[in-house]
Amino acid sequence: MTVKVAIVEDQEQARSHMKECLDYITEKEGTQFAVTEFENGLEFVSEYKAVYDIVLMDIEMPGMDGMAAAEALRLMDESVILIFVTSMAQYAIQGYAVDALDYILKPVNKYSFAIKMKRALGRITKRTEEYISVKCDGEIRQLEMAAIRYLDIDGHYIVYHTLSGDIAEYGTLKEACSKLNSAYFVNVNRSCVVNLNHVNAVSRDCVTVGEVRLDISRPQRKNFLAAMSVFMGKNR
Repeated sequence: MTVKVAIVEDQEQARSHMKECLDYITEKEGTQFAVTEFENGLEFVSEYKAVYDIVLMDIEMPGMDGMAAAEALRLMDESVILIFVTSMAQYAIQGYAVDALDYILKPVNKYSFAIKMKRALGRITKRTEEYISVKCDGEIRQLEMAAIRYLDIDGHYIVYHTLSGDIAEYGTLKEACSKLNSAYFVNVNRSCVVNLNHVNAVSRDCVTVGEVRLDISRPQRKNFLAAMSVFMGKNR
């Protein structure tokens, strides 16, 4: 796994040192990092795309400081891991307002840096078990599996019907199901898969997910009802 890291820091020497710290982790743990550097908060925000796993953000920067940049970041990306890097701990304490995972004090010590990053990497590992990557409108988005109500086929696209809206991705249902890799997702017919956690009602010929009624095909009926029975037994 290659972890994508954005370093937002106005001092070149500080950016170089953080890259050396990441190299140290690679040497010790084998984790690979792809690093993108930004010299200030405004550059980072104006060019931001939700492709990073971790953002290392200096707080004290000219122009747009790290806290303002973090607030703008959260309007664009609620899930990326944010770690503040600062020489003044009292500023970092404000990080709860922008859901910062942690803060690293300057001057950065590679050993304490590695400890902080280990926590962040653990969060990423857990997230990969709960999220899938979906390509939509030319961007890769992280989609929480628990939020997917059902998915179906629309031409050459798979539509993920989620709690916050629909997301379409070019591909096949088989490819989508291989990413989900969960017993909670079960076929109701050859073009539709439902998340059992979101099923409201089941009859012989259809299943209700939210306010949507979906047909259960004859070939899938036995397998779906068996899966539903096991699911209900586990969740009594």
